[in-house]
Amino acid sequence: MVRAKARMALSGSSFMVSIIDRWSRLGDRANAPHSVRCSSHQRRHPMNVLLGVSGLIFVSAATPGPNNIAVLRIAGEQGLKATAAAILGVVLGSLALLIVTQAGLDFVAARHEWLRGAITVGGVGYLLYIGASTIYRSVGTTEGTLAPARKPLSGAWSLFAFQFANPKAWVLVLTAAAAARRSGRSPSEALITLGALLTVIPITCLMGDSSVCPRMSSVWPEASVMTRGTGACWAHWRSWRRMIFD
Repeated sequence: MVRAKARMALSGSSFMVSIIDRWSRLGDRANAPHSVRCSSHQRRHPMNVLLGVSGLIFVSAATPGPNNIAVLRIAGEQGLKATAAAILGVVLGSLALLIVTQAGLDFVAARHEWLRGAITVGGVGYLLYIGASTIYRSVGTTEGTLAPARKPLSGAWSLFAFQFANPKAWVLVLTAAAAARRSGRSPSEALITLGALLTVIPITCLMGDSSVCPRMSSVWPEASVMTRGTGACWAHWRSWRRMIFD
């Protein structure tokens, strides 16, 4: 079940990357002269690549994932102000992962398939630990006593370290770094550009996610009583999406 979900997430990311890639190619052909359009070895316009990478980062930050669920849980249990440290940990971890990738780890991962497998297995195992710990705490809460379980992903340092075991973060950073290289930018320019995008877009999306849970708790107090922690935030987030998009 977990492997199937991981495959679906990776296939969805690959599908989104292919759409963004085709969109950038169409933009290049539309903006290029006729003589350049006929050439199949043309260089991609940096602005189109930048738009594609921005869309990829936005989709990855806005769709449900471990970072979103962790921020939602902290917002539901400790309030909106407590999410600042969690969001800072996510952003700094993503930037550190980008620096490591730009240093050449993506070439190492491409040559050694076992490294990708180890990262995926480690990330999935930690996600299972988060789910089991959350369920254990929820069972203890419904019985009237708080289960003495350690809260996973509850601080800046834990979320910072988790980015290196997060398969979604690896797919995002590796794809964005490869796209930045194809745009013809220098390594320093690509690092600065991707660093700015990985800072502004995730902060905006995660702050929006964290503001949803406390507001929905005041609208549906009975749902907040029935489901605590991650369950409450997840239920409120889904209800908000149905109201807006359905």
